[in-house]
Amino acid sequence: MTAGRRGGGPELGPKKLRALLTRLLNRTPDPDADEELRFHFEMRVRDYVHRGFSEEEARSAARSRIGDEQAIAEACKRIDRQAHRRENRRAWLGEIAQDLQYGVRALRRSPVFALVAVGTLTAGVGATTAIFSMVDAVLLTPLPYAQPDHLVRLWETSPQGATRNVVSSGNVVDWQEGARSFDIIAAHRAPYGVAMTGQGDATRVQVVDLQPEVLAALGTPPALGRPLLAGDADTGDAVLLSHAFWTTRFGADPSVLGQRVTLNDVPHTVVGVMPQSFAFPANTPDLWRPVETEFFDPNERTSHNYEVVALLRPGVSVGEAQSEMTALASAIAQRHPAEMMGWGVRVVPFHADLTRDARTLLWVLLGGVSVVLLIGCGNLANLLMARAAAREREMAVRGAMGAGRGRIVRQLLTESGLLAFLGGLGALLLAPALLGVLVAGAPPDLPLIDRARIDVRMFTFAAAVSFACAATFGLVPALRLSRTDLNRALRGTRTTAGTPQARLGEGLLVSQVAFSVVLLVGAGLLVQSFRALNATDPGFDPDGMTVMEMDLPFARYGDNAQQAGLYDAVIERARAVPGVEAAAAASMTPASGQSMTFSFSIEGREASNPSGREDDELLVAVTPGYFDVMRQAVLDGRAFDDGDGPEGVPVVIISQSLADKHWPTGGAVGSRISFRAGETPWREVVGVVQDARLESPDLDPGPVVYVPHAQKQWSWLTWMGVLARRADGVGPGPVAEGLRAAVVEVDPLLPPHGITTIDERFRATTAKRTFAMRLVSGFGGLALLLSLVGLYGILGYMLARQRREIGLRLAMGADRTDIVSRVLGRSLALTLLGAALGVGASVGLVRLVDSLLYGVSPTSPGVYTTIVLGVTLVAGLTAMGPARRAAGTDPLEALAAE
Repeated sequence: MTAGRRGGGPELGPKKLRALLTRLLNRTPDPDADEELRFHFEMRVRDYVHRGFSEEEARSAARSRIGDEQAIAEACKRIDRQAHRRENRRAWLGEIAQDLQYGVRALRRSPVFALVAVGTLTAGVGATTAIFSMVDAVLLTPLPYAQPDHLVRLWETSPQGATRNVVSSGNVVDWQEGARSFDIIAAHRAPYGVAMTGQGDATRVQVVDLQPEVLAALGTPPALGRPLLAGDADTGDAVLLSHAFWTTRFGADPSVLGQRVTLNDVPHTVVGVMPQSFAFPANTPDLWRPVETEFFDPNERTSHNYEVVALLRPGVSVGEAQSEMTALASAIAQRHPAEMMGWGVRVVPFHADLTRDARTLLWVLLGGVSVVLLIGCGNLANLLMARAAAREREMAVRGAMGAGRGRIVRQLLTESGLLAFLGGLGALLLAPALLGVLVAGAPPDLPLIDRARIDVRMFTFAAAVSFACAATFGLVPALRLSRTDLNRALRGTRTTAGTPQARLGEGLLVSQVAFSVVLLVGAGLLVQSFRALNATDPGFDPDGMTVMEMDLPFARYGDNAQQAGLYDAVIERARAVPGVEAAAAASMTPASGQSMTFSFSIEGREASNPSGREDDELLVAVTPGYFDVMRQAVLDGRAFDDGDGPEGVPVVIISQSLADKHWPTGGAVGSRISFRAGETPWREVVGVVQDARLESPDLDPGPVVYVPHAQKQWSWLTWMGVLARRADGVGPGPVAEGLRAAVVEVDPLLPPHGITTIDERFRATTAKRTFAMRLVSGFGGLALLLSLVGLYGILGYMLARQRREIGLRLAMGADRTDIVSRVLGRSLALTLLGAALGVGASVGLVRLVDSLLYGVSPTSPGVYTTIVLGVTLVAGLTAMGPARRAAGTDPLEALAAE
């Protein structure tokens, strides 16, 4: 049978079907789509029937040609649903755009509200982001090493209770040979200065002597050249340069490898340069060099000089390593009871050890700024509630026109989101500038602070905080407005005190006062601590003291006579500097950080220690005139003089606390001590001097043994600090230049360093306390100001809402003084409630800052009383303005206005 087309409607071929589906896909749902598809199907069936097909064959052929009508209908329904969802999304986005446009217009109509709200978020979120970036850099971000979670520090613990004692070389060797919990155990010295010559003028550089395995434990290879090798310790010739030193001193010259540098008159070969990203723990030096084998004695256990880095084996915990090291320390003590009995080992995670002194400070600052942010958000909530109350009629009109509750909530939350966006944008502009100020003013020994920056993560943090604040504190007013009583709002009837909104506002105010008291108590304690610190007697007179540090190269000044001659020459010239009244030198100048301790025997006594010697005590070598320069009183006996030289009778002077410890009933002068009985001479105690705070003004003075520098027994003690007492009215600048010239005149190859004043050093040692005091005091003052603004605003709002009630009272004969009393009474009641809650919270929280306090109890009644009275007084004065305005209400105007 010849197939031919006869009769019927239009054919629905594949192209037309695709066109139909495309039309359906890109349009709103077509209610006639099913009918159209059914029509085309039936026309196809009729066409096949005209061709001679049976009805069943025609329908089968039509299905095979254009598909089952049911399947096509289902496909069309799916398309309709997708199109419907797209249409809903477009409508929703359109409504959001309308909400944003409406929100912008609403904010433009209330510029003061917008400015205050955005400013509050900007300041609060910006400050919080800046502080959090410091916390993140120091405490949260992993250390920049290959396996930071496996790195630990190993410290000795002393019988006297020290938990972070540096380690003897003999113990390092025993640990390396006996411990199985670690892949690497390696030691290094703390950074110290040496003279670098042969590369222009003599200069002072910072060097770290280490076992090469230290850098292997940190897992950072050199960026240029090779690492230090174990064999380098035999020659002591190789050095690694830091990237910064390579750049500044050698101009980033790649040919630096193989060049020779002279350190303390000893030539060294540059073998590598560390990468720019590498940071040595605590302080990155200029150079690293291997510890020479001859200076690393495996049998030495009385000289403690090394810091130890270790890398835990995979799967070994810190607790397991601690258990093994405790057993190992016990075994070492059994083998060496005279030196090691009572000594132990402490295993500490590397990051926790590095940031131990910064942890409390940074968490306190983050807590303080977060409290300020919460108080600011409380003010924002009060602003939004007051604004919501003023918009009740507006929302009622929208509700009357058909806007549902969800639509109204979305509109108001969109406005809050707009505030959050603007506040977050402002915070992102403020945070980098504020962070720069904070980092510049941070304590100089705050570790890892150079990593603090505003990056993508901090942007995300600021945005999240902004939107969280706006959403959280904008939700309550939005929900309240969505439940507005249309009849009441359209009639203009206002609620009075006692409404949920009023109670919420008062609750926020109480919380703000409580938070403010917590911050102010912390600030008050830190201020009292600062005052107590300044009032502390250091045991000498630090005013008018300039100090200059020196260290002699052992290659040229290898014996005590050479060293004494050099220092005598420098001191003689220092005394001739204009403006200098007196000068002397000491191996440990105040707050220099260069301390050393020695144990000793007392003639005629048997020590209780297994070593046969008394406990280690601080030892300081000084030149004649030292106590006069320091103005440190000699309490018994005499000071050192020129007769206490190499040929004189060996002598010492001890501090009052050491005399009280070993000669509590007197008789110290005339007694004799020896640092190693039988090996070193007996030294006669010729004087007792006043205790002095040599390490820091906030550390109690401990026992000290003073020896004449000319009689010191240790040629390795090459360093000294020259102390110059300035005449009244003479500034430190000219004296510093004179001291520098005095050194150059004696030996041009000796670079003096660390020229400063004792006052500046003391300020550096107490920088953490000062930094915390300033910031917490600033946070406390800002918190109080925000709380007072909140008090003023909530009182003004409440009184405005009660204007009719107040007018009615006055019309009925109420005394205006009674109105003032009521307002003041209410404000003071709220303030005292908040203060009471704040005091309770402070007692529990202030112990967190105990380590930052000095000379003041965390529960000092005077501080708490002063803060509560001050906050109450200021709150009363703040409330006086709204109270007097309320008392001056005109009854006729108030009643007519409603």
